[in-house]
Amino acid sequence: MKKVTMCCTTCPNSCEMTVTIGDDNTIADCTGNTCPRGLTFAEGEWKDPVRLLTSTMIRITDAGQIPVPVKSATPIPRRLMHDAMEAIRKTPLTHPVALGDVLIPNVAGSGVAIVAARTVN
Repeated sequence: MKKVTMCCTTCPNSCEMTVTIGDDNTIADCTGNTCPRGLTFAEGEWKDPVRLLTSTMIRITDAGQIPVPVKSATPIPRRLMHDAMEAIRKTPLTHPVALGDVLIPNVAGSGVAIVAARTVN
């Protein structure tokens, strides 16, 4: 067994938890959380952590390389972040975009869309 420390980001308490990982790579114990959501967070964080992705790497090429702020519509698996950033870097835009426009519908095969975070004319 091994112990892992993680900070729960589910609520404003930001509990520092100690999670015991069993020999079968599952959570055997979780302490330090002040609400039941901490255990759910720890399980997801241990099995397949997800993060929101934000960037300004997409540029409108016919408008003097104006950067477009973008974000993932929902969290994506952390293991796909590099691939998602590569897809964002390789996506040229040749027209203005509006807040919420889907710019990449299924980034890195994650099933998550990359959307414009601001209107850029």
